[in-house]
Amino acid sequence: MRPLRFALPFVLAAAGRLAAQPPPEPAAPPLSVPTRTLVAALIETLRDPDPEVRINAAVALANVGAEAVEPLTAALKDKNGNARAAAAYALGQIGGPAAPAAAALVAALKDAETDVRRQAAQALGRIIATRSPSGEPRPLAPPTPVPEAPPPAFPPGK
Repeated sequence: MRPLRFALPFVLAAAGRLAAQPPPEPAAPPLSVPTRTLVAALIETLRDPDPEVRINAAVALANVGAEAVEPLTAALKDKNGNARAAAAYALGQIGGPAAPAAAALVAALKDAETDVRRQAAQALGRIIATRSPSGEPRPLAPPTPVPEAPPPAFPPGK
């Protein structure tokens, strides 16, 4: 009986902390910019000379989701190689809902630009990984970073 009497204050304190959690944040208000206008502006931004701007535009397009698949598929044929690579990246980030772009991504595997081919291959892998055998989308895990160089041999000097 003594251990229960000793643990009771701790249990009550923990229960009090659980009840004191703040309420969940309200849902974000809808954007004041129509989605088509937003997607068109972000597609144009894929041509920016700054790689960080391009990648941020691609991430924003990926967050738009399935509505951005068709414009991103068209961007795979852009004259600018950076725009093509960013479009392929964004399609990969969308995952399973970007499956209609698979044929265009397969064609991008033969692009003259190495980065476009690299992003197209990764995008196809992420699209395939998010499809179940029945064709239903599955949740997508974030990509695993690849180390730049192998770790040094252990013990050092041998």
